[in-house]
Amino acid sequence: MPPPDDEHPETERPAHSVSARHLSGTVVQMGTVRGPVTLHGGPRSPVPRQLPTPPRLFTNRGPEIQRLESLLHDVTRDGSGRTVVLTGTGGVGKTALATRFLEEVGTSFPDGALYADLLGFTREGPADPSDVLDTFLRSLGADPASIPLEFSARAAAFRTHTHGRRIAVLLDNALTAAQVRALTPGQGAHLLIATTRMHLSGLQLDGATVMDIRPLGEDEAVDLVSHMLGDDRARSEPDSTRRLVTLCGRLPIALKAAVSSLALRPHQPLSRLVSRLSNEEDRLAGLNRDRELSVDTVFTTSYHLLPEPTRRLHRLLGLVPGRDVTSEAASALLGCALIEAEDLLIDLVSANLLEETPGGRFRQHDLVRLHARALARTEESRTTSDAALDRVLDYYLTTAAAADRALNPGRWHLAPVFERSLEREFGSRSEALAWLESELGVLRAVVRYCASTGRHSLCWQLCEALRNVFMIRKHFDAWEETYSNGLASAEALGDPAATANMLNALAGLWLSLGAPDRASELHHRALAGWTKAGHTLGQASSLEGAGVCELARERPERARSLFERALAIHTGLGRDRGVALMLRRLGEASRDLADHDAAVDYFRRALDFFGESSEPYMRVRCHVGLAATHMAAGEPERARSILAEVLRLSDQIGARAEKAGALVMLADLAESDERFGEARSLLSEALPIYTLLSSPKPQGHGRGWTDCGTRSHAEPSAPRRPRDRDGASPFRGPAAGYHRDGARALRNGEPQWISDTTQVHPHLLPQVDHGPGTRQRGKNVGRASTLLLGDPDDVGGVEPLPGDGG
Repeated sequence: MPPPDDEHPETERPAHSVSARHLSGTVVQMGTVRGPVTLHGGPRSPVPRQLPTPPRLFTNRGPEIQRLESLLHDVTRDGSGRTVVLTGTGGVGKTALATRFLEEVGTSFPDGALYADLLGFTREGPADPSDVLDTFLRSLGADPASIPLEFSARAAAFRTHTHGRRIAVLLDNALTAAQVRALTPGQGAHLLIATTRMHLSGLQLDGATVMDIRPLGEDEAVDLVSHMLGDDRARSEPDSTRRLVTLCGRLPIALKAAVSSLALRPHQPLSRLVSRLSNEEDRLAGLNRDRELSVDTVFTTSYHLLPEPTRRLHRLLGLVPGRDVTSEAASALLGCALIEAEDLLIDLVSANLLEETPGGRFRQHDLVRLHARALARTEESRTTSDAALDRVLDYYLTTAAAADRALNPGRWHLAPVFERSLEREFGSRSEALAWLESELGVLRAVVRYCASTGRHSLCWQLCEALRNVFMIRKHFDAWEETYSNGLASAEALGDPAATANMLNALAGLWLSLGAPDRASELHHRALAGWTKAGHTLGQASSLEGAGVCELARERPERARSLFERALAIHTGLGRDRGVALMLRRLGEASRDLADHDAAVDYFRRALDFFGESSEPYMRVRCHVGLAATHMAAGEPERARSILAEVLRLSDQIGARAEKAGALVMLADLAESDERFGEARSLLSEALPIYTLLSSPKPQGHGRGWTDCGTRSHAEPSAPRRPRDRDGASPFRGPAAGYHRDGARALRNGEPQWISDTTQVHPHLLPQVDHGPGTRQRGKNVGRASTLLLGDPDDVGGVEPLPGDGG
């Protein structure tokens, strides 16, 4: 299936271009280059513009704006970054000030504006800075598969991506200085603004500017009331207006909530609202002495002015896991029609008890959320609250399952939800993926909530429904967290099949992270669980996954035995797709065993099932394996024609890693025929694809090379290169080594190989040995392809995780 349109951004100009007279984009040191080398970059990532919409009404914050403008002037003048901390009580207007200022000076930051809510003062928080870094790196164009897993490496990658960029960052609701430090961009003309209710003195010691944001002055608060009313009531009732702003603590959030009820009642005097607020304050004074009484008073007064259906939605929203909802989720929460839920949401927005954010989402301010949750506990029965939660949790489960099915309709499932008639239907894979991506934060919160409240069946089922989005978009942190929760829930249920299902997915995670030993152990644990449950298809899944681990460990004989056992199960069950997948796996094992005739036969039998129109991605994968086999067998012309087909199909479906692999294999063939110019051109075409798939990592391993395929020296920390069974280096030509290094770089997020290999290829290609190493290179390119292409790099094709078994 072709990738969605949005997988093909416009490419008006290359991101990397190197020639003797011109340098642009990201340039790597290439040493001595004989002859021109051009590196054509991939598509440029869109500039992130993530700031929340500033408030429509914004009262005068003249001194604060002037101070921020002065700091921006320093940034522009010095070309160095600044950090500003806006500290003050909740609801005082810190975020409004920051968003308003950053919107007005947006042209000063042509490289974008990043935003994150650090959830420092919510039940769900604080946010993990590592998760925020993951989101920021994706927004800046980093390939998901290449984002480092370790926190320190991820922070370093963020600094590298932002180095030299003129960028703004808004960190809302920071709890600690450490959160802010981890999310500080690299050197350059950036401005970071953090809002907090704490006094983050550590940041001040780091050189940050701290601005204490106070409640509005009385005149400014009166002015805000007048603008919100849009008439002359504030001027005609000055005493009542001043009493109103006092009751609201001169806090913008409280003033907006209070005055919203009057905006729709042009004939109601301010004095009536003031009287009502005074009475409500007296009632609440004895109930809660550790909260801001003025804010609670205002929220409660606004709440009582709403009709009961709207009040009920306000209460129930305080219980829902996650930070925001859509109208569809609200409809499920209430058990009402979508149009009714949309109307009620707008009513809450009008009452300033809910914020509408871009993308059709709605969120409560954390103070409003506390208010709503407290009301739910006192005004909703446990039965009605649980029923509402069960409805919305089921909505997330069934919709995620529908999206997962749309992404990979051929994959078998264990979760009972997939046997249900799912109401939601996605029109395309891109639509399904977009929904999962937009809801991922909420879905993670739902998994955590279900695990912590004993909803164990729903927990592990939702985990299974998230498997494809993790595989495609490489959310490794979320993958580990959710499936660890799912595993704990499955074990709590005493369900061996569900437990094995979770173990299989965790094994896929660790294989994706380049840890086949750990992945193999998990697959074998899963195999025992499937066997205990009497689930034969699950057994085939774990056998296949364990076999793929053996291929990654360069033990093809063991892999072949495991694949044969899985093939027998699929054959017995009459599962043609599973049979085809195992034939392809057996082709890979036979290729690595140098049983070339058998490998060719397996790949061709698999191709008989995977048609170009039905499963083009799997067809590409089979062709890659077949071409590598012909190279290993010393049949370059057959390999060349198959690789041409790989390039055609890869371009058609947007399979980037497969295209890069085919280009490198073609470069090997060209090198063997002493067509060095062609080999150089092919490698140069593959380089920017690998660049796109890799990630800067300062701790990258340095290596020196004196000829193609042989290291003259290496730092002690550098990974050892693989060896043949006789102990000799298997890389006799640069392209095979290039591809193998590319596989490792993609797995480990180490782009140093780009610098190292480009330093070699352009001027040392003519010096390589063209002896009998050609066959060995074919074998090793195939082995590298298995590592590099073990999981999909984009939505252009969904490869089943090892262990899916079709």
